[in-house]
Amino acid sequence: MAPNILSKLLLVAAVLSSANAYFLFAMNDIITTERIDPIVSPGKVSGHVHTIAGGSNFRVSTNTSYLQQSECTSSPITEDKSIYWAPTLYFQWNNGSFTSVSGSPVIYYLFSDTPGVTTPFPDDFRMLSGTPTLRSYNASDYAQQAVTFLCLDFSGTSTKFNTLPAQECPSGIRAQINFPSCWDGVNTDSVDHKSHVAFLSTGPDSGTCSDPNFPKTLPRVFMEMYLDTASFDAYRDQAMNPSQPFVYSMGDPTGYGYHADFMMGWEAGVLQNVVDKCNCNEFGDPTCCSQAGIFTFTQGGSCRITKGVNETTTGTLDALPGNNPVVPLNGVAQNLVAAVTPALISPVYAYTGDSPTQTGQPVGQPVTASGATTTEAAGSNPTSAGGATIATTTAGATTAKAATTAKVTSTKATATKKAAGTAAPASTPTSGLGSSSGSSSSSDSSSGSGSGSGSGAASSSSSSSSNHSSGSNNTGTCHKKRHSDKRAVRHARSIHESSRRRFASPYHHFTDNDF
Repeated sequence: MAPNILSKLLLVAAVLSSANAYFLFAMNDIITTERIDPIVSPGKVSGHVHTIAGGSNFRVSTNTSYLQQSECTSSPITEDKSIYWAPTLYFQWNNGSFTSVSGSPVIYYLFSDTPGVTTPFPDDFRMLSGTPTLRSYNASDYAQQAVTFLCLDFSGTSTKFNTLPAQECPSGIRAQINFPSCWDGVNTDSVDHKSHVAFLSTGPDSGTCSDPNFPKTLPRVFMEMYLDTASFDAYRDQAMNPSQPFVYSMGDPTGYGYHADFMMGWEAGVLQNVVDKCNCNEFGDPTCCSQAGIFTFTQGGSCRITKGVNETTTGTLDALPGNNPVVPLNGVAQNLVAAVTPALISPVYAYTGDSPTQTGQPVGQPVTASGATTTEAAGSNPTSAGGATIATTTAGATTAKAATTAKVTSTKATATKKAAGTAAPASTPTSGLGSSSGSSSSSDSSSGSGSGSGSGAASSSSSSSSNHSSGSNNTGTCHKKRHSDKRAVRHARSIHESSRRRFASPYHHFTDNDF
């Protein structure tokens, strides 16, 4: 390791250890990839696809009590059944179709190293960071400063951007987002899911909670999503936009609309103990906190749930699920209602292997924008209405090949599956709310203050999604995609280990680009 890099790492570690306690962990699994968002769109199909990690009681409507009863969690911390989710990334081909890109999340918790200063998230707490409809950048807006993208090069220098990088990234792209960490101390939610919280006084990752309207300091949650964009580099010449071929599920090719959601699901009393006592490793390694009995830390487990929405969201699709149009830089994006909304599926089952032994059934039929079912709407086709709103591939779809041909050689875990023991909440809780709303506005929050980006972590891009060959049928795409998330976890761990060795530290590999 070059002496200047080592000195920078030691300096950063010293600064962090003197100012904050923190730990980080790579998620063991993605529990599902669907159009579900119990914060913004409770009780119904959401407007765009999310990549979701956390407790298995994730549903269209849920709350802390229900999450705490999850059969499993994709977090390596057994007591953390919180839910973390962000929009799914797609590669757009020059014929207008899209192929999903696998993502692997890493979560940080940063807090004061003085016991009693940081307030744990209360029950039913939830928040949103970022604005899905943004397609431009305001450098003075702390909420936009909270979002950054790292063009990864594990053999060279990684470069930070405020937008999706318009260049090849040899080791993939890491999307990074800070959540607000100052709270009004009263409301567990707000109509826009932002106004009850604020960023720190001088940035998303620096300052204090000095605003009297937001006096409580919460743990600062920082989320990284390692994206396997490198697997698509050989196919950029077949992309709609070869210089920057990736589009987020809400039709965002800029990255300015990147956002993430968090819902509290820690077991009772555990997070208080964490923020008071989990300050034992300057590199953010959580195993010492596990050894101290603060929580249980187990890497390598599997946790997934069966589909809750009757549509295909991964593989190669004719259109983005929800039929979201791609809105370019400085364009005006809107929260659109799709021509056809697919039916919900019930019950939803948790499982811990590669595939479930049972699945639920659609509840009702797909519904058109007018409110009629697709059988009532003359001439409608629930699998292709509105440009494949229900994103099953049709005869016009093009083929997706595996971008890599590596065999999955690990032994499949024995799956244990059963429906949740208690019914999911009928609607999103409104604890602390002056009023409740079935959906939120996507307006950006101006209540907070601060700037910054975030810190780096160990873990990495997921495995390849699929490749594209123009002009043939999409045979076999879904079968290949079933194993994509599992490969993603393995690949992430592999890169995680190489990163640990490269930086001579069990967890910490911060660089100047991370701040």
